[in-house]
Amino acid sequence: MCNTSPIDGEGAVTGSRDASSQERRDAVANGLLPIMRIADQPLRWNVDERLTHHGCPAVSIAVMRGGEIDWAEGFGRRSADADRQVGADTVFMVASCSKPVTAMMVLQQVDRGVLDLDVDVNTYLRRWQVPANEFTQRSPVTLRRILSHTAGLTVNGFGATVNDGRPVADVFDLLAGRPPATNAPVVVDKADDGTDRYSGGGYVIAQVVMEDVLGRPFDEIADEFVLGPLGMTRSSFHHPLLPRLRDDVAAGHGDDGRPHPGAWMISSEMAAGGLFSTAADYARFLLGCRDAWLGRPGAILGQALAHQMTTRHGQGGFGLGLKLMGDGPTARINHGGSNDGYQSETNLYLESGDGAVVLTNATSGIYLFREVLNGIADVYDWPAYMPAPKRLRTLSVDEQQAYVGEYRIELGIELPLLKVWSEGGKLYNEIPGLRFGVQEVFCDTEGILFNQTGPFETRVALGDDGLVSALHVFEGDVEIIRASRVSRL
Repeated sequence: MCNTSPIDGEGAVTGSRDASSQERRDAVANGLLPIMRIADQPLRWNVDERLTHHGCPAVSIAVMRGGEIDWAEGFGRRSADADRQVGADTVFMVASCSKPVTAMMVLQQVDRGVLDLDVDVNTYLRRWQVPANEFTQRSPVTLRRILSHTAGLTVNGFGATVNDGRPVADVFDLLAGRPPATNAPVVVDKADDGTDRYSGGGYVIAQVVMEDVLGRPFDEIADEFVLGPLGMTRSSFHHPLLPRLRDDVAAGHGDDGRPHPGAWMISSEMAAGGLFSTAADYARFLLGCRDAWLGRPGAILGQALAHQMTTRHGQGGFGLGLKLMGDGPTARINHGGSNDGYQSETNLYLESGDGAVVLTNATSGIYLFREVLNGIADVYDWPAYMPAPKRLRTLSVDEQQAYVGEYRIELGIELPLLKVWSEGGKLYNEIPGLRFGVQEVFCDTEGILFNQTGPFETRVALGDDGLVSALHVFEGDVEIIRASRVSRL
């Protein structure tokens, strides 16, 4: 049932710093919040009702407090077709949350003097080369630019292959864009202008660099340098999934809500999206990053490189492998993961050591994990995490026409267009090819647009004709998408 307790900025547990872990856990489990809160629509839900609402079988949560894991637990079922419950040790595919682990592995080899962040990666590659063109001649692809998504490389993501016996593309099929891969080739098609464009293709290149230079499989390198030292015993990049982890794995569920054949999935693009882990294990990784940032003895990376990892590069929002949000006491490291079977999101405040890992086993988890994180942020008093509750402004049909049109995406993602249209007195938008699909658009009293996909706020620029000429999408203080009008619909 829905609890309509007021949203007034106070945590769900009064004085949560003095409450017990169990009390904080219970407050989170019964205090999920909307992705974007509406001031006159105060809602709270419990985990079970939102699992049902979203058609997501399970969610696994690990919450960090003061640099330690406060609690970790699984909710729901491993599969929509079975009653086996998830627990704290249930393994999920974390999809693109693999990238920060890959970045850590690269930086460790830089720390050892084996790799250099600023050398042309073709110097290291033995079995494949980044195709040369006018862009690479001016600005060679380097590991620094790969890890910060500023290399101009293509292919946003690859997804994962259903474990049903079909042919699996290897990394060279993915890089070349040849069957059984279904993606375009990985190339540089953008000048080095300091902006970022997310590229899973770049992380596949980093994977091949690591294997070529060290002469070992990527998963073995991860075991030796990251997973083993951090005690991540329920984690692996090995594909297919190791037998020892198959005893308690959450099945991936696609857009139709049904479990994929074979339960777990296969990913040749290990560095970009192939890690299987638990929420608690991944929390150990984030805390390991923080230990390095603090310069603690025995950390898995030196402090100087850890600071480079957690500093924004170029004009974008990424450090090296990590997305950076906030500054000073609000600075946090972040990354999410999304494929057609699993959705995940992770956050850790560097100064306080507060944060959380939320893993789900369905496409629809893309909405659930944000509601869970908002509930955690409320209970644990995370600073500068949720936008303040919005007060709505209703746009007339005539006013909506100023926004209607097609906008060319110039920053943030590889997809070409963002579309805005009016229908039935409401405003909608879509980025064709992006998993969120069609979303209703709302406007607050400050003229900022938002929807219920994430904590994203869109500021608009007006042309001389009174029409919106550009859309600037922000997450916190970071511009994540910029799009300019190209036509009216």
